[in-house]
Parts: sequence; structure tokens; C-alpha cells
Amino acid sequence: MGQKRAASGLYLRKGIWHIDKQVHGRRICQSSGTTEKAEAEAFLAHVVERCRKHLLYGEPEQYTFEDAAVRYAKEGTKKSLDRDLQDLTMVMPYIGQLLLPQVHSGTLQPFIAKRKQEGVKSATVNRTLTIVKLVLKRASGQYRDTNGHPWLLSVPEIPTLDWHDKRKPYPISAQEEACLMAVLSPDLQDIATFLIHTGLRARELCALEWAWERQDSPIVCFEISGEHTKNNQDKLVVCNRVARAIVESRRGNGSRFVFPSPKGGRRSDVKGTGWRSGRERAADLLESETGERSPAGFRRLRVHDLRHTFGQRLRRCGVVNETRKDLLGHCNGDVTTRYSAVEVAELYRGVESLCGPVLGGNILAFPAKLPQASTSEKAIVR
Repeated sequence: MGQKRAASGLYLRKGIWHIDKQVHGRRICQSSGTTEKAEAEAFLAHVVERCRKHLLYGEPEQYTFEDAAVRYAKEGTKKSLDRDLQDLTMVMPYIGQLLLPQVHSGTLQPFIAKRKQEGVKSATVNRTLTIVKLVLKRASGQYRDTNGHPWLLSVPEIPTLDWHDKRKPYPISAQEEACLMAVLSPDLQDIATFLIHTGLRARELCALEWAWERQDSPIVCFEISGEHTKNNQDKLVVCNRVARAIVESRRGNGSRFVFPSPKGGRRSDVKGTGWRSGRERAADLLESETGERSPAGFRRLRVHDLRHTFGQRLRRCGVVNETRKDLLGHCNGDVTTRYSAVEVAELYRGVESLCGPVLGGNILAFPAKLPQASTSEKAIVR
């Protein structure tokens, strides 16, 4: 006698029984989580009964985490939505088919353990968990079924991980900068130098447009609106003579962006293979020059470390904390790009303090004290 066929709406995929069935007008697509046909049929019966009770008696409908994630993706308006979807894609095999009340720190442990085994930093895993918590929060606070019930009654506590593996910032020295510039492509040399002299984040640099340049100032400045900054605050980018020279060399590049991609559009990122291979070559060059092992921080140099370099050098040059905060775009409650001419001149003197005689390539020495204002700057201040 042949084996009895599975109930309608069940099918086998990679050894696991899945549900694909129309139940009272709603299509149910989810995993049963079992390899046993009898258990899968019992689970299907439970799902059908649950839908019936919802329709007939108004009981709360139950949704999976995948249901909530799909809605989050459709309604999302965040600047970082693409990154959020990457995080959700990674965690979906572990919790996607679970009902929302079943998602908690315990059911997330297999995902956390796998990422730790892969050598991923706890900060990276925490970002994924933050998106999971955000989806659960939306399910509890915003999403409602046809009877007005929330998709999730309460949001579980999901602790923040701390594996004591946070990477320390690595501001580079003048010698390390020389080695880096010697091996980078001309395009990346411009980008790295501009970051060191403006303190921009990589994302802000990629978005920088010619249309954002201020035309009412003798000093080259760009206004970046909050939609393109990390803290959603408007930011003023003041260019010293080094950054200005880079800007001028790129005028008329045929793109709306100051640092476009090779095809002329918006650059997606700076941390590509050119950067990664370049920092390796720079570390090798440093070792050959010094005869010593290159610091691990330099061999694994991040683009963001150039921003730390900018901040450290401003401090060493004696630029006051308030000016440094404005130049770095740190959120202090009253950040605005509507600086007066006097304030712009003060910011300019801060970044100009990073400039010194050229020692070779794009390498700059820093003066021991702030330079005096130029004639044009004095005119602005007056």
C-alpha cells in the first residue's frame, strides 16, 4: 500500500514541511519547523483553527517575524533602510518563521553564537539586534490586525552584547600618512587627504554635491543637510588650502558630485578593494622603511580613522573644543550651518592650522601654534 499523501497545503522543502494554503481568504506561507509529516499536519490544523477563531470570534491574529519584517521594509523611510534589510536578511533563517511572541533573546542565541563564531564584532551583531528590536517595537506599537489588536502585546528585552572587542580608533602619524598616500590611487589619495583635512564621514563625502557649495563666502564651504549626516544635523564643511586645492582640481568633472563614482554617479562607498589592498601595501612600505612590524591598527586602517586623525590633529594644534565640535559636526543641541562671517573665519583658522609646508606628496606638517589670520580673513572678521 502506498504512503498516504500529506494534507493539502503542506509541501516538503529541504527536509522540512512548509505550509502554503489559503485559509479563510488569507494565504498562509510559513515553515512548520518539523521534518515529521504528522507533526506538520497537526501544526497546519492549529494554524487553520487560529485563523477561524480570529474571523469568527475576533481573537487576535498571530503574525510571524517575517510578516512584520516585510511590512517594515514596505513602509520604511530611514536613510539606512538598505542596511537594515541586510541585517534582517541575515537573521531571517533563525527567527523569520517564528510567531512574534516567540522572538526573544533565547531564540536569537543561535544567530548570536554563529556570528561570534564567524569572528564578527559585538557592535556589528548589536546593530542587527537593534533592527530586530525596532521591528518588534513597530509590531507592538503601530501594526494592528483587522480587529484592531496589536500584532505583539509587549516587546521582549534583548540585552546589548559586550564581548570587550571594540576596536580602538587609530589616528595615523605623518609617516604613516606618507606611506598610505604613496600607494593609493590618485582618486583615493584625493579622498583620503580630503577626509584628513575636513573630518567628513565617508558617507558624507560620497554624497557631497557641487550644488551644496556656499556662494556667499570667500572661503570654500559646503552645506550638508541633515538627511545626509549621521546625527540628522545640518553640517558646514570648511575647506582649508589643501582641501580647497582638491575641490578646485575636480571642478568641471561633469558630475553633480564632487567625488563621483567612475561612472559619474554617486559613489556607494570608499571601503572597496582599492582601500583594503592599499592599506596592506602601506603597512608593508612602513615596515620596509622602519625595519619594524607595522602596527595592527595601521594594517587594518579604517576610512573612519581618518576622521579620528582630523580630530586629534586639531586638538594638537590647540583648536578649542567648541570649534572642534563644530568642525566634526558633533550634535550639541544648537548646530546650524547659518554661521556668521566671523564664525566661518574662526572655523577656517581651525582647519587651516592643519596645513604646513609640503613634505612630499600630500603629507603635511602641523605648526606648533595656530597661524595668524590672513588679510582676507581679517577683513571678514571686521
